[in-house]
Amino acid sequence: MIFNDLPISESILRGIKRMNFTAATPVQSKAIRPMLDGKDIVVIAPTGSGKTAAFGIPVMESIDTQSDVVQALVLCPTRELALQIVEVFRDLTAYKREIRVQAVYGGEPIDRQIKALKNRPHIIVATPGRLIDHLGRRTIRLGQVGTAVLDEADRMLDMGFVHDMKLILSELPKERQTVMFSATMAPEVMHIAEQFQRHAETIRVGGEQKPVVSVTQYYAEVDTKEKEATLVELLNEKRYKIALVFISRKHLAKKLAATLQDNGFRAEALQGNMSQPARNRVMAGFKNGSIDILVATDVAARGIDVENIDVVVNYDMPQDPDSYIHRIGRTGRAGKYGDAYTLVAPSESYDFRSIVKKTNATVQLVTLSMSPSFQPRKRKPSPYTVTPAEPTTKIGEQLRKNKPAPAAKPATQAAAQKLNSDQNKRRRRRRSRTASAR
Repeated sequence: MIFNDLPISESILRGIKRMNFTAATPVQSKAIRPMLDGKDIVVIAPTGSGKTAAFGIPVMESIDTQSDVVQALVLCPTRELALQIVEVFRDLTAYKREIRVQAVYGGEPIDRQIKALKNRPHIIVATPGRLIDHLGRRTIRLGQVGTAVLDEADRMLDMGFVHDMKLILSELPKERQTVMFSATMAPEVMHIAEQFQRHAETIRVGGEQKPVVSVTQYYAEVDTKEKEATLVELLNEKRYKIALVFISRKHLAKKLAATLQDNGFRAEALQGNMSQPARNRVMAGFKNGSIDILVATDVAARGIDVENIDVVVNYDMPQDPDSYIHRIGRTGRAGKYGDAYTLVAPSESYDFRSIVKKTNATVQLVTLSMSPSFQPRKRKPSPYTVTPAEPTTKIGEQLRKNKPAPAAKPATQAAAQKLNSDQNKRRRRRRSRTASAR
């Protein structure tokens, strides 16, 4: 199907043409018309299927530019995805600039967003937590929203946003269109659909666990302690231009990136605790090629839209078959081919076999050895010297109670007896004075 076959305005069609879109993707062909008809839909579609334009085009067509109220809301799980959606929306409206779009997300000063909201946007693209903050401050009002889109609903639920999502949806007008896009048909997603949608139509595009045919998949059996050196050997041997490495634990992403830097790679980490300026810097470097390798967690990688990634490496095992498909789907895009490697530790072999079985993937076993020139990340020396503590003594106890230390121990037994006698006399005098005072 081509876009001219759909009831889309001329200005939006010009924006689509400017983006070099010709034929609609399957998700766009199936989702745009029901949305234009005002229907509630649940769309199950994999990453990279063109879903942003699939809901973006109908949202643009629904906007009344003569009104200054918020008319459409898009909820998404991460800052990166919010910014990506806004970028697509602005491309679609290149010839209809009177439509105003604003992103609100955490990690940026809220005062700056409050100032931007004074421009009265028609469309809000938001992460749940920051939107709730604005609702509490009454800097955003959703009383006139006609269309609500929940993008990557399954990921928002995985990140613990279920209560935030319900709270936000309950703030919207009852008479509205609610659209949900999800990569998986998780039970929690369907529960949200049943609770907040009306007679929703379910649209499936591809399979939830369809293998990525444009990606050649490999796996290597590697001991956990040897993964760093094996990764370095793989990257040295293959000489990929752009690589995306997935790691499950965000606190280790920076460490792995630093290890790769020590071994001569231009690597950076992308994980959830980074500030927005730092995220923008890393993503800009990854897109323009000044960063060769991006080490990312699953959540942080949501919203990455880089079409020329040569290889995806699963340094850590993905949580489930869907996550595996989403990860390796970051390469082999836009008509290109890519590679995907999974480093499988002995304790992960059962889970990996289960993923392969459920996805019907063809994965080749390869042998990857440790790099002989590998330089492990060395722990920085402590900037100070630690002196062992002395055994606890009566002197130490007195010091902790802020009392002066007693005099040095007398050298002779007679002197010690005299010292004890003097101390006893002083104690008796203090008791006598206390009794007299009473």
